[in-house]
Amino acid sequence: MVLYADPRRLRVSAVAEEVANGCAELAKTFRGPGAFARGDQLVRASLSIVSNIAEACGRGTVPDFRRFLLHARGSTQEVLAQLRLVKPTTEEDRRLVRSLQSRTVLVLKMLNRLYGHPPPDR
Repeated sequence: MVLYADPRRLRVSAVAEEVANGCAELAKTFRGPGAFARGDQLVRASLSIVSNIAEACGRGTVPDFRRFLLHARGSTQEVLAQLRLVKPTTEEDRRLVRSLQSRTVLVLKMLNRLYGHPPPDR
């Protein structure tokens, strides 16, 4: 059975892209020792979510699809951990971090749902 999935048609992919863009914006505000490394890790983890969802869609079977969703889920957990470590200095940054945290939790829930209910085989 061959799985056909298009990441452009999956809502989780769109939300993950928003999270990745928000993380890139947030990383620009990091200051102090280790700022570049922390920002780079946050951005790389958030991009990994999007990349793994896309790669899952490019796989031909449901087991492969699910395996890459698990990779995306791991990266999502990493982003949540990184966001918990951020200490915003302005109210605008605080709002951005809270928004990113809630959207990242949404991605996690959507990935869990998609894992349990993958697109149909064709």
